[in-house]
Amino acid sequence: MKIYLKRLSYLFLSLTLLLGSCEVEENLMITSPDAEFVLDTPGITSVFLNFALPNNPAFTITWRDEISTGATSYTVEMATDAEFTNPIALGTTEGSNFSMTVADFNTAITNAGITSFRDVAVYMRVNSGDKITNSILLLVTTYPVNAPTFVGVSDGDAFVLSLDNNDATAVTVGWDDPILDSSLNIDVAYIIEAALPNTSFASPIEVGNVLNMSSITLTNAQLNNVAIQAGIPVDTAGELELRIRAIITDAASGSVLERISTSITINVTTYLTVLDLSTNWGVVGSAANNWGATPDLPFWKTDVAGVLNAYVTLTDGEIKFRENNDWANNLGSNSSSGGALTAGGGNITVTAGSYKIVMDLNNMNYTIESFSLGIVGGAYNNWGATPDFMLEYDEYSDVFRGIVTLIDGEMKFRMNNDWGTNWGDDGADGSLEAGGANIQVSAGIYIATVNMNDLSYTLEPIDYVWGLVGGAYNNWGATPDAQFARDWSRPFDDIWILNDVTLIDGEYKFRANNDWGVNYGDDGADGTLEAGGANIQATAGTYSFVLDFSDPANPVYTIN
Repeated sequence: MKIYLKRLSYLFLSLTLLLGSCEVEENLMITSPDAEFVLDTPGITSVFLNFALPNNPAFTITWRDEISTGATSYTVEMATDAEFTNPIALGTTEGSNFSMTVADFNTAITNAGITSFRDVAVYMRVNSGDKITNSILLLVTTYPVNAPTFVGVSDGDAFVLSLDNNDATAVTVGWDDPILDSSLNIDVAYIIEAALPNTSFASPIEVGNVLNMSSITLTNAQLNNVAIQAGIPVDTAGELELRIRAIITDAASGSVLERISTSITINVTTYLTVLDLSTNWGVVGSAANNWGATPDLPFWKTDVAGVLNAYVTLTDGEIKFRENNDWANNLGSNSSSGGALTAGGGNITVTAGSYKIVMDLNNMNYTIESFSLGIVGGAYNNWGATPDFMLEYDEYSDVFRGIVTLIDGEMKFRMNNDWGTNWGDDGADGSLEAGGANIQVSAGIYIATVNMNDLSYTLEPIDYVWGLVGGAYNNWGATPDAQFARDWSRPFDDIWILNDVTLIDGEYKFRANNDWGVNYGDDGADGTLEAGGANIQATAGTYSFVLDFSDPANPVYTIN
């Protein structure tokens, strides 16, 4: 009986399962996923745009379109917000991927008005007709495209410069460049250049340069010098064009990104910084230049037209005066102590010494007198135990100048190494009085200047006097260095000149004060000096040198 009951239970269970199975089968619907139009998220979502690789792909995006059938065009869009308030089309394609170069992507972001440079949020999506994908986010680091713009000086501004305001600020040239306010850790060099209008900056004059700064301040002297170098005559109002060059250098490749501003034109009235006292007349003779073997010793203009001065050092011999280093027009005299001049006249006999010669072409006569102006004192030569330090005539300023090393003590100025005519300073006020009080000085190097027109003087301290040293000249200091002279034709620049020095094959450097404490070489053989830099190679010959320390951060030299 139990066996039958069990078999009936199994039967009922089987029927239940069979009926249940049929019901499920009647209600089951098999479905496939909805077709999608999806923009894939790229593996890299931080993009660094390197200006040194402008043609490299900045990004590549791909998408899946399971909706469309047949040929379809896709538009790739970007926006600066997730809502795509103002979408920007980057391009179209019929494929399922899209790339853009570094340069094109950087320009597109710049054109969107974005002024930051690091972690710029760029949203991207793809649309095709009425279909739009999801959006993805890229964080992009860009580089600047737009050039700086001038601030603080505008087109048409006028600047009337003057010697009275020589050291005063004339203008602060500023610029706006968003890269300076960014967190992008790069160096930007700014160079301000000037040129005459309509020259396309073919021969630009460098006004100044700075690193990672937004302005340069120019004194009257600096702007005046730039304007004159550019071609505006002295004591004249003229137009000067300015531009800004912004330079970024890629450290890895050395590639340069340069942006040049729109130029502006300003009006500058210049002033005279150096005199032009030159004339066509000179002193010639066995006592002067071996009768013309070298150029004649020059005469200079005075404040009286037709009256000329010459300050010369002569040897025993004879002299005459002539025009244009030529015998076609020459003057001589029967008197060696001054007097009438005649065309083609006699030779004038002189003895060795330093002289001032005055030639009066209005009255055709001349005077000659011993003339040397020097420094004497306990601060220099123990009050005359050795010859005085002689000042030389500076024809660019009509004064007498010299660079002298003094010790602690006192000094005076006197004529011809003699006490017959001497000057001191009774009030310590820069004014000289005949026989006046001794002048107190501290040890140091000075530019001494005496103006004989108003009997004023200055003692300007400087740190260095430059010389050339090396195996090519003095066996690295076995004898004194070849000494440079200050270029008085550019009184507001720190320029030194050394003419006609003979070198042998070897090496050389430049150093200050005949000492190795401060010395310069040239690491790149590029004309730029570096402190303690590499020796400079020389081939035997005669050379002239110019050292320019006007910009202490970038001293340079030239060789002729």
